[in-house]
Amino acid sequence: MEDDTLKSMKNLFTVISNGYTRKENSEKGLNCTKTDVAVVCLPEVSIWRTENNQWIFRLADGAIHPCVIANSDYDSIALYTESDSQSDAATRFLLRTAFECRFCHEGIVSLHAACVEKDGQAVAFTGESGLGKSTRARAWVENLGAEWISGDRPAVRLEKEGSTACGVPWDGKEQIFRNVERPLKAILEVRRSESNYIRRLTKDQARQLLMQQTFVPMWDTESAILAMANVRKLIDKTPVYRVFCGPDGDSAREIYDILFHHPEKIREEKEQMKVKDGFVLRNVVDEYIVMPTGDNIAKFEGAVVLNEVSAFVFEKLQHPMSKEDLLQAILDEFDVDEETAKNDLDALVEKLSDMGLIDA
Repeated sequence: MEDDTLKSMKNLFTVISNGYTRKENSEKGLNCTKTDVAVVCLPEVSIWRTENNQWIFRLADGAIHPCVIANSDYDSIALYTESDSQSDAATRFLLRTAFECRFCHEGIVSLHAACVEKDGQAVAFTGESGLGKSTRARAWVENLGAEWISGDRPAVRLEKEGSTACGVPWDGKEQIFRNVERPLKAILEVRRSESNYIRRLTKDQARQLLMQQTFVPMWDTESAILAMANVRKLIDKTPVYRVFCGPDGDSAREIYDILFHHPEKIREEKEQMKVKDGFVLRNVVDEYIVMPTGDNIAKFEGAVVLNEVSAFVFEKLQHPMSKEDLLQAILDEFDVDEETAKNDLDALVEKLSDMGLIDA
C-alpha cells in the first residue's frame, strides 16, 4: 500500500471495501521462527517483530491465516489469506491494526468516537464505553437530519488549518461508516445529564481524555511517540469539549444550537477532580459503602459509609468532573436549594480529599 493511498481516506475506503488480491505462496515466510519476537499478545491479535524488522499481525488463536505483514514503518502492508473474500471481521481487524499503525506516521488519529456530519461539518462524540456517545450521535441523526460518518472509529486527519473526519471501512461494534470526509468542528466528551450544556476543556484535560480514546501502538516506541504527538496537534487544531445532555431529540437540538449558533454559551474550563483508582462503591443492605481494592486494602483501613447524596457524588466522580458540574448534577437530581447544596458539596469534597479518596 503506497503512501498516497493514505492521503485520501476515500481511496483507502474503496481498496478495503473491494478487497485485496490474494498473495500466492502464502505459507512461505508466515511461520514465526525462533528469532522472531512476540511483541504483544492482545485478546484479539498477536503482533510479532521479525529479525529483518518486519511486523507480523495474526489472530490470537495462532492460525497462520489470515495474516498481515508490514515493513518497519508500515508503508508496505500485505495481506495473506486462504480466501478471496476480505469482508470477514477477523481480516478487517488485522488490516485495521496495521493501517492505524501507519496513520501515526501520516498525521492521522484513529479516534474512538461516534461521528456524524451536520451542515457540512463533522462532530465526534467520544468517551468511555457505556456513557452514551452512540446514543447521542443517533439522536442527531434521527432528530436533526445529521448523517453518519462513523459509528465507532473515524480517522481524523490533521490539516494545516483544523482537521478532517474521515469514514473508514473497519468500524467497530456499530459497523456504521460512510465514504466521506468532512471538516471536524469539535470533539465532544459525553456525560449523562438532565441539563444541557457544553463545557470547554483545558489542553491538559483534553490530552488526558484523547490519550485514552485514540489508537496508540505501545509495542512500537517510534510509532507510539508519533501518535502522542498527533494527539497534541489535534488538540491545538480542533476544540475539545465536555457535553452534558440527555439522549433525546430536544437535548440534541439544544446542544446543536449552542455548538453551531451560540458558541458564546459554551462554559469556560474548570479544574476537575476524580476518585482515585483502587476504590469501589457498593450497595450493601441499603447502605452505600466505599471499599478499597488491590494495594489499597493494606493502605486504607476499613471502609467508608456514605449517604445517598454522597454516594451520588462519588459515582459521578468515577470520571473527571468539576465541582461546578457536580453541583449542577446534584440540583438536577435532588430537591435542594443551590446554597445548601453548594455548602454540603464543599464539605464533602474536602472530606473525601482529606481521606485520600479523590484527586482534587
